Amino acid sequence: MHELAIAEAIVDRVAETAAGRRVVRVTVEIGDQTCVSCEALAFSFGLVAEGTGVHGAELVTRLVPGDALNVKSLEIEEAA
Repeated sequence: MHELAIAEAIVDRVAETAAGRRVVRVTVEIGDQTCVSCEALAFSFGLVAEGTGVHGAELVTRLVPGDALNVKSLEIEEAA
């Protein structure tokens, strides 16, 4: 299940970018030729995010033409 490794990479990168702030939403574009399952990625993302600043964040996946997988955006919670 390569989705677990992909989820780990996404969570690591997003957590690094968020720099300790809580992440609310992550949007990922998945190429239709990548053989990545959106459902398996979402499940893996939830597991990997536990205990991080990404925990509880919504993962939005968009299937697009091609063979790339890109984190397109992330939403970080506003400071109180």
